Amino acid sequence: MEYVVFMLCIFVIMLVVIVVFFVRIQNKPSMKKELLESEKRQQDLLFALQQQMKAELSSMQNMLRQDMGVMQDAAAKQIYIMEKNMHSSMQQSYETTTRVFGEVLKQVGKLDEGQKNLKELSMSISSIQNVLTDKKTRGIFGEVELYHLLENAMGSNEKQYAKQYRLSNGFIADAVIFGKEPLGMICIDSKFPLENYNRLMSASSKEERKKYHALFVSDVKKHIQTIQKKYIVPQETAEFAYMFLPAEAIFSYIYAACDEVVKESYEKKVYLVSPTTLMAYITAIKAIYLGVERNENMAAMQKELGKLQQEFQRFEKRYQNVCSDFERCYEDMRLLQITAGKLVNRFHEIESVQLEKKEESMD
Repeated sequence: MEYVVFMLCIFVIMLVVIVVFFVRIQNKPSMKKELLESEKRQQDLLFALQQQMKAELSSMQNMLRQDMGVMQDAAAKQIYIMEKNMHSSMQQSYETTTRVFGEVLKQVGKLDEGQKNLKELSMSISSIQNVLTDKKTRGIFGEVELYHLLENAMGSNEKQYAKQYRLSNGFIADAVIFGKEPLGMICIDSKFPLENYNRLMSASSKEERKKYHALFVSDVKKHIQTIQKKYIVPQETAEFAYMFLPAEAIFSYIYAACDEVVKESYEKKVYLVSPTTLMAYITAIKAIYLGVERNENMAAMQKELGKLQQEFQRFEKRYQNVCSDFERCYEDMRLLQITAGKLVNRFHEIESVQLEKKEESMD
């Protein structure tokens, strides 16, 4: 562009010089011809200059077009790369968002499931609270747990225990265990002294704890006395009975803080048991039961063992006979195989006209 401006300036200056020169020589006739020739030369020069300027402008336009094409290609390539990177980033962002959203939905599903489980657990706890609040249903709960322990330890053997057993005095024990002498029949009664125990555990002052502790001790003592009167029957039951406490916490509190209750239970021979200790007692009684039963039937067992010994002797004799028969059969088969081999060989010799061979025994 600077070159074009420069050429235009030169053109203007030359025009000015020509005009001035033309004015000065206008009145000279002798120079008219030269002026015309000079004007022609100037026009030719101007035309050549115009042609050169056109060529230069065309060259510059071509260069500009090439530069613009290069710039457009570069810009298009850069835009393509940017679009590709943007698309890739958007795709990754979409996939990440989709994955995160899926995880969120999964966690929300788990939260819903957990909330449902919590709701069911809350309903179960409410049901348990309702059961433990009512005295009758609480007693049924203790009996069910007692029967569950007996079934786990002794199965359904009616010779070892019974449920809801009626005694000769008319009272019905929750369960009895038929122990061998000298134990005898042991009665078990389920008790669940929960009201005053809960008040004791939730008491906020020392005076309240002392009050409810005394009431709780009185409740347990009454249960011990009742069991002693109802379920210890001379010449019918064992000299002691069990008071089953379904809650380990109550059992532990009695032995930790209620010495007078423990002393009362020993004096009345009504022993306090929890699910854990009752299982230990049942296991021991079952072992004693089996030991005594084994001793009582020792003669019958020895008789049966003698019969079994005779059967073993008979089995041994028959087994020896079978072994002898098998060995004899094996030897006969071996000899038969030898004779068959000789027969086959001799047959092949005769077939091949080998008649001069010395005769051999076929045995």
